[in-house]
Amino acid sequence: MRGKSILRPFLTRRAFSVRSVSSSSSSRIFFNQSYLMSTPQTNSSIPKTRFPVWTPENLNLSRPFSDSSPDFFKPSFMETEPVPVPENVVPVKSEEEFDAALSKAKDESVPAVFYFTATWCAPCRFIGPVMDELARRTPEVTVYKMDIDEEGLARKLKELNITAVPTVQYFKEGKQEVEVVGGDATRIIQTMKKLYNMRDPTTDDSKQDATSGEEVNEKN
Repeated sequence: MRGKSILRPFLTRRAFSVRSVSSSSSSRIFFNQSYLMSTPQTNSSIPKTRFPVWTPENLNLSRPFSDSSPDFFKPSFMETEPVPVPENVVPVKSEEEFDAALSKAKDESVPAVFYFTATWCAPCRFIGPVMDELARRTPEVTVYKMDIDEEGLARKLKELNITAVPTVQYFKEGKQEVEVVGGDATRIIQTMKKLYNMRDPTTDDSKQDATSGEEVNEKN
């Protein structure tokens, strides 16, 4: 009974407010409610695309990344300890540093990836750990990371016409091979695999275990 007495004033006010609405408004409200509760209509001409969703049961995003190990796309918030940034990820904060990086990529033919990002960019927060993992699996490739909000890079960014982030540029044998604009993780990963000899820890571990097993058998 006490619960009913507590709810009664609220229900009374609700009933009063609904009765006080005009008939045209009531019909409009009824229409809106009917619209919201109706079954959504689908357009058969639009292809249905299944997007991967991070859940505890689907950490490896198996559909778009079936050939990647589960730890590749493990969300950072599930890490028990912070993962150190690979040594071959080099931050660039000035024109001098940028010119030196570009010279190594073009003049010295050093395999390099130029990664343009921003702290406020939501897709960059997703791509950032992916880039770190790619760098970890390609130690011979230098990943130059550039924040477009760095004052020292303003003129260079204008010259390069960098207008969107994330932007990833791939250099091989002294020339730029590919540029990926936007948070297309699949294309970023596949381009890395195509251009460079990217290692897969799962495959490497399996080979090592197999080699160890053969050595043990030979000794026996």
